[in-house]
Amino acid sequence: MQRFILISALTLLIFSCTRPEEAPKFKRIGDIKVNKVTGKEALLNANAYFYNPNDVNMTLRKVNVDVILEGKKIGTINQSKRTKIPALSNFTVPVDATFNIGDVGMLKSIMSVLGGKKMHAQYKGYIKASVHGIPVKVPIDYEEDIRLR
Repeated sequence: MQRFILISALTLLIFSCTRPEEAPKFKRIGDIKVNKVTGKEALLNANAYFYNPNDVNMTLRKVNVDVILEGKKIGTINQSKRTKIPALSNFTVPVDATFNIGDVGMLKSIMSVLGGKKMHAQYKGYIKASVHGIPVKVPIDYEEDIRLR
């Protein structure tokens, strides 16, 4: 009898763990700001916007996204953050990246930063999240024209 109760409880526990039906959806990068320019490096801050279409909470574990500006890779956002992702909702993840101004062309970058000129940006990589310890890898491949402030 005890064996039956134990097996029933374990079976119920295994099947009651909700798995995500879909990975969180990447929506866009926004609120991009150049916070600091020192020598040949610039510190960029932005927000990554997502939507969790699942009826379960998730936990963001890692962000790994290459930042490509005007066709040239200028840096990688590589952060390990534990952030709660609410069920059935939009959520925002603040991200930071340091990039080498020389990789884009010094004069072009300075004019873009100071003048607010639009530049073509691409974000390519992934985020990792988990639900009850089950990992989910969300690919990111997004392009837009941005204006740095």
